[in-house]
Amino acid sequence: MTEQRPSAYAWFLGGIGSWALAAGLQQVVFTWLIVGELRVSANRVGVAQMCQTLPMLVFLLFGGLLADRVELRRLLASLHVLAAAAAATLAVLVITGGMHFEVLIVYALGWGTVQAFASPPRDAMISHLGIRDMLRAITGMTLVQFSATALGSRLAGLGAGFGNAAPLVAQSAVLLAGLAAVSRLPRVAPQPRVGSDAGGIAAIREGLALVRASRDLFPVSVLVAGDGLFFMGPFAVLVPLLVRDVYGGGISDLSWVMMTLPLGTIGGSLAVLLRGGVRRKGLAFLVALLGISGCLLVIAARPPFWGLVATIFAWGVFHSFFFNTSRTLFQQAAPPTLRARVLSVHSLCFFGMAPLSHLGAGFLAGAVGPARACAVAGIAMIAATGWALAATPVRRVT
Repeated sequence: MTEQRPSAYAWFLGGIGSWALAAGLQQVVFTWLIVGELRVSANRVGVAQMCQTLPMLVFLLFGGLLADRVELRRLLASLHVLAAAAAATLAVLVITGGMHFEVLIVYALGWGTVQAFASPPRDAMISHLGIRDMLRAITGMTLVQFSATALGSRLAGLGAGFGNAAPLVAQSAVLLAGLAAVSRLPRVAPQPRVGSDAGGIAAIREGLALVRASRDLFPVSVLVAGDGLFFMGPFAVLVPLLVRDVYGGGISDLSWVMMTLPLGTIGGSLAVLLRGGVRRKGLAFLVALLGISGCLLVIAARPPFWGLVATIFAWGVFHSFFFNTSRTLFQQAAPPTLRARVLSVHSLCFFGMAPLSHLGAGFLAGAVGPARACAVAGIAMIAATGWALAATPVRRVT
């Protein structure tokens, strides 16, 4: 039996918040080291951001399998320690002058690997907290996650005034502090092995097969992959290039922009909570994708800086509906014995496309410029969403 505690969800949110705060710090300082300090080309920016997400493509499904087969609380605690050690090591290299492009590539690969193994156990843990209303629980988790990410993004801009190592030191400290919350989570025993679950690759295929066979989840998974392909590169590669090359901004401007998307996500999540959830989750999911596509087209028009910030905020609002509805649809459809593996397919679709998205965004920006590259991504996602509206039952899923 899974241990139940009245405060388990609160401790879970504490662990989520600590990780997200560290991720917000990481997102800004790593991007600035690449874009602002080393001032590398658009192609190299794409390569560096790709390396943060490439391990997600390689290891996410194995992370889901591991989360089904080991004790979740211990796994999450171990990952906090590993991520803290990586940030502390990079801070030392920045202080001692050992930071260069190749070092950042190694760090990015390490951070991405830890993320790949951290996402499935976090997603699986929420199902062991005695929660009845899963959409509200996931929306609350999203609210905490993006609030902490926004705070971390802004703190990175402020902390850089004390040197680029300061946000990395803070990142390491926050991850270690998060161990206090993780240690209070219930102990979740490994799931019993059934059927082909004894074989690693065969077990992973079970999660993939379940999603592929579902007439509702399969098109949702395709569109989640489309979101990762057409939206992650623009935010992580094209927007920072625009801040540097079009708006002439520094790390403080970059932190404002990167903070604004999670703030929009917070606003959208609050709207979901206040209205008591979303009845037509599939339709809301599709509208959210069209909304983000429209934001990219606005960014391509090169609005004034305040317009860019406002558009990124709107992007975040639409992203909250995309994020909450798609994850809830996967949670509802996942059987307990395969839950982490099915949820890891969601993460794989989203993060697994990110390496290609980052690399493609960098090379596309080098060829046509970051603004036109935003337009290309937005139009492509509009086409994919139009296919789903016309040819799949997604809009009717509740």
